[in-house]
Amino acid sequence: MTNTDSVAQPPAAASTGAPTKNEALRARIAELVELGRGENIDGFVEKFIPRDIDREDADYFRASLKEDATRWQMLKAELERIHAGEGVRLIGGDEIKRAEFRFSMPGEDGRDFQIDREVVFIDCAAQGESSDWRADG
Repeated sequence: MTNTDSVAQPPAAASTGAPTKNEALRARIAELVELGRGENIDGFVEKFIPRDIDREDADYFRASLKEDATRWQMLKAELERIHAGEGVRLIGGDEIKRAEFRFSMPGEDGRDFQIDREVVFIDCAAQGESSDWRADG
């Protein structure tokens, strides 16, 4: 853990959204969750991928989610857990330009083990924009 890492606190009963102190990031995660719940892969990809990714890579990623239902379901489940604050152990980074959510996912089919996962978001806002949080890499 670095001095910019924070141990994630469970959300308060009245709280909604990911356990980050950055409201714009929390809003982007909520937006991605809603796009996932609506099965809107195209809209999800447009808001999830970094701005600097080339069109060929973006199209490949989009197609992979459409063709591999398990991959799509897992990605949606990861974001749902972050959004709910479930299993989030640590948020690395400064939560201003970078946030690394470290969390655990239950094993498939209710197995008794946890899978450690990490999802990293970076703020890709252009000059004059307040924020534009997207996945890193």
